[in-house]
Amino acid sequence: MRPRMSDIKQVRLPQFHDQAESVRGQFLQALPVIVYFLVMFYTVILLYGTQYTMVVSLGTLVFQSNYKKKHSVRSLVLLVLQQMFLAALAYIATWNLALTLILNLTVPFWLIFSKASQFNQLGYFSTLMPFTFLQLIPLSWEEFLVQYQAMGLCCAMVFAAILIYPKLVRKKSGICTERQVMQLLGCILEKSLNHEELEDDLKELFRLQRLLYQEAAQKRGKTHIVTTKGKLQYMFASLIQRTTYLVSTQSHVLLPAAEEDRQLALMMAEYMKEAGTVDFLSGDRDATMHLETRGRELLHMAEKRRDIFHRHVTTFFRMFLFILHQADIQEEGLLSEQWEVPAGHRFRERLLARFRPDTFEMRFALRMSIVLMTGMVFNQLFPEGHSYWFVMNAFLLLRPMYEDSNYRMRTRFIGTAAGCLILSLILPFCESTGSHLLLAGIMVVCMYTATPGTITHALFVTCFALTMTTLAIQETTAMLLRMAYVAASVLFVLVVNRFFFPTSMGSQFRYNFQMLFHMHHMYLRILEDSLTHPMDYWRICDAQIQYHLVHAQIRKDLPGAEKDEKDRAYFLKILEVAWCMASEVQQMFFLVKHKKRGADERRIMERYIWYTDYVLNQIQEMLHLKKEKKLKNIAGMKYQRFIPGEPELSSLMTQYARNLSRLYVLVLRRVR
Repeated sequence: MRPRMSDIKQVRLPQFHDQAESVRGQFLQALPVIVYFLVMFYTVILLYGTQYTMVVSLGTLVFQSNYKKKHSVRSLVLLVLQQMFLAALAYIATWNLALTLILNLTVPFWLIFSKASQFNQLGYFSTLMPFTFLQLIPLSWEEFLVQYQAMGLCCAMVFAAILIYPKLVRKKSGICTERQVMQLLGCILEKSLNHEELEDDLKELFRLQRLLYQEAAQKRGKTHIVTTKGKLQYMFASLIQRTTYLVSTQSHVLLPAAEEDRQLALMMAEYMKEAGTVDFLSGDRDATMHLETRGRELLHMAEKRRDIFHRHVTTFFRMFLFILHQADIQEEGLLSEQWEVPAGHRFRERLLARFRPDTFEMRFALRMSIVLMTGMVFNQLFPEGHSYWFVMNAFLLLRPMYEDSNYRMRTRFIGTAAGCLILSLILPFCESTGSHLLLAGIMVVCMYTATPGTITHALFVTCFALTMTTLAIQETTAMLLRMAYVAASVLFVLVVNRFFFPTSMGSQFRYNFQMLFHMHHMYLRILEDSLTHPMDYWRICDAQIQYHLVHAQIRKDLPGAEKDEKDRAYFLKILEVAWCMASEVQQMFFLVKHKKRGADERRIMERYIWYTDYVLNQIQEMLHLKKEKKLKNIAGMKYQRFIPGEPELSSLMTQYARNLSRLYVLVLRRVR
C-alpha cells in the first residue's frame, strides 16, 4: 500500500521545523560575530579599500575567541598589543627567504608551546592565524603602514566591543560549579540516608568533580602561579574529590546507625544544600557569615565523638570552614611561598619537559613549522596567481589530531567544489562592485552561522572568497585556481600528517595512559619526600590538577580511541580503580604532613612506597607502557600496609593496596 501524501508531509514537517530551529539558534549565537564582521568589513573598505579586508577576518577571529570571556582592561590591552606585535613580525617575515624560514620556525613553537596543550588543542589558533595570514601578500612599506592602521582599527574595535558586550547582553548567570556540587552533595547524602537510588546523582557528581579541576587549572595564571581565586578553587576541588570518594566507594561510613548520628547527617545534608544557595567563594562577608556560624556549630557536634563517621564529618567541616575563611580574607595575587612554583621548576617542567618528540606540543609545532616554512617559501618564489591560497588552506587543514585533519580535508575539498558551482550560477547576476559587496555580506552571514569544518561552512567560505577575488580577476580563472590550490594543500597536508611526527587520537590516548601511570609514581615520590621535608603545596596542586586533566581527557577520548565496547569497559574499569588510588594517596599527603613520625614508622612507609612502585611498574609492563626508572630493589624487603597507632593512615594504606591488587588482577586477566 502506497503512503498518502499527507502522511509524508506530517513526517517531514517536524524534521524541517527542527532543522529551521537549529539554524535559527546557530544564527542567534553567531549574531555578535556577524555584526562585528559586517561593521568592520564595510568600514575598512570605505576607509582603506578592498585590498585590506584580510584584517577584518583576523580581527573577527580575535573578537570571536574572546567576547564571551571575562576580560579586564589590562588583559585586553595586552591582547591588542600582542596582535599588533604579531602583525609587525608577519611583515618582517616577508623581507627575505632567511627571515621567512626563521620566523615561521620559531613563532609557531612560541605560540603553540605557550597557548596550546593537549587539553586546549586550538589555543594557538587566534594568534598564529594572524601571523600566518598577514604574510600571504607581501607589501611595500607604505602599504604595510595602511594595513597596520587597519589592523589597529580592528583591534581597537575588539577592545571596545568586548567591554561593551556584557553590558548589552545581560544574561542571568548560571549557578557556579561549586554551588552545584554542594547542592548535589546535600541531595546525595539525604538520599543515601533514605536508601534511595543514587546512580545518576553519582555520575553527575563525578562530572562536576572533574569540572572543578578543569576550572582550577584555568586559574593557574600565565606565569604558572596559582592565583588567589585558583587557590580557593583548587582547595574546594580537593575537598570535593575526597567527599566524592567517600560517597562513592566508602558510603557505609556516612550511614550511621544511631538516631543521634543520623540527625547529624541530615543536618549536614541540609547545610550542604543551603551552601549551594550562597556564592561562598566570592569573599562576600554577609553571604558567608551564616554559613560559617552554622558550620562551626555542626563541627562542634561532630568533634564530641571519634568514630569513623564523626572523623569524616569533622574533616569535611574543618576544611570547608577554612575555605570560607580564605575566601573572606582573599587579596588578589597574595600567595605564600609554599604555593609559588619555583622559577627553575617552571622552566624545567613547562618548557624543557615539552621538548621531547613524544609530547603533543612538540609534535604539532614541528608539523606546523614544516607547513608554514614550505608554504611561505612557495608563496614568495611564485607570487603570481593567488599562490597564497596554497599555504592559507594548508594552515587551516592542519589540525593537532590526524582524524580532525582528515575530516577537514574531505569537507574542504567538497565544500570548495560546491561553492564554485553555486557561485558560477550567481555571479552572472552581479555585475557591479556594489552587488559583489552585498553578496559577500550575505555569504558572511551564512558562513558564521554554519558549523566550522563542515561542508556547508567550506561552501560559504569559498563563495565569500571568490566573490571578493572576482572583483580583480575573471571568475573562471579564480575558480580553477581555487580548486587547484585546495587540492594541492590537501595532498601536502596529507603527506605531512602521515610522515612527519603524526599524532592520532589513538597515539595521544596511549600517551595519556602512560602519563596517568607516571603520575601515580610521582604521587608516591611526593609522599616519600613529605616524610622528611616540609610539603610544597605548589607541587601537590600542580600534580593533582594535571592528573585530573589527563584522567578527564582519557575518558573523553575513549569512545573514539576504542571502538569495541568490551575494550571501553576494560579501560573504564582501569580509570575507575586509578581514580580511587589517586584519591587515597592524596589523602595520605595531608595525614603524613600533620604528624611527625619516628624512624621505624618512616621505614614502614618507605618500604610500602617502594613495593607499590614495583607493582605499578609490573602493571605498566603488562600494558606495554614505558616503565619507570630508578626503582628500589624490593627483594627480601619486609612489607606491611599499616602503621601501629595510626588507624586513618593505615586504613588508607590498606585500601590503596587493595585497589592496586584489583588493578594488577584486572590487567593480568586481560593479558592472559
